[in-house]
Amino acid sequence: MQLVADLLLLSSETRPVMTSEGVAVADTFDQCRDTVIARTKELSILTHDIQSQLNMGRFTEVGDRLLEMADLVVSLTECSAHAAYLAAVETPGAQPCLPGLVDRYKVTRCRHEVEQSCGLLRITPLPDLTPQLLLELSQNISTNLKNLTDISSLASERSRDRFAKEQFKLSVKSMSTSGTAFLACVKEVKTQPSELTRNRCVLFSAALVQAVSALVGFATEPQFLGRAASISTEGKGVQTAVLGGAMSVVSACVLLTQGLRDVAQHPESSSKMADTASACVTRRAPCRTAALCSLRHSENAPLHGLCRQSTLIL
Repeated sequence: MQLVADLLLLSSETRPVMTSEGVAVADTFDQCRDTVIARTKELSILTHDIQSQLNMGRFTEVGDRLLEMADLVVSLTECSAHAAYLAAVETPGAQPCLPGLVDRYKVTRCRHEVEQSCGLLRITPLPDLTPQLLLELSQNISTNLKNLTDISSLASERSRDRFAKEQFKLSVKSMSTSGTAFLACVKEVKTQPSELTRNRCVLFSAALVQAVSALVGFATEPQFLGRAASISTEGKGVQTAVLGGAMSVVSACVLLTQGLRDVAQHPESSSKMADTASACVTRRAPCRTAALCSLRHSENAPLHGLCRQSTLIL
């Protein structure tokens, strides 16, 4: 949630948000608005459910709901950022974004997914590395490596710079080799679980993360990113209003997540667990309030016509 907010809400650039398939998350502002309305309602229900499950001591269910909440917040953030772009470029004097060879958001998300999966494998005790978990981790890594390969291969084809053409190819080759070696270790620990085979995964995951980081670092150099939209002061105000509302929801949900993490660090029988759980429930209030505030005040939007309803965008 925090990474997506950093990339889409706190960035000073004005760009559309694209899916992994290379298409915009929505075609119109109204589509973004409708998606955000749906996500905020779902988020309100979900945070209430988290509180209920926590009160009943159902911590596994709390963890499941937390994953759902993170997905909702990411989707909501993407739609909010795209809506902000669409609204901003409709203001007088605005010039739309000129796409580059690489979408910074997409490749950075891929890198993050690989890092998260490798990190989870490193910290998870051997008895908890179930075949299902190993399968999920390897599939997630494979998917993101493929996405990075496709993006880099296309960038290599379209680039007019001789060095860039070759460097994209070499970066993919390095990443692919590291990925193959790492996934072979994951397969081995699945069939022959031991600390030895697990440690091999840890060793080769470091090389994979480094190769992915190098590729993404190269791919996100300014010359490959195109040009962000050029907007006026009015357009900037419209964009800021939408993004600021979305950030309030992200901040509240991150705060709730931190509270749940604190709960997880205390034994269930400890007195501190009860105190921490109570504090976590208190943290839920601003999260739900942030998700609902725009729905309550959507009629008071003082912004540009396209943004009149966008106060519901959190």
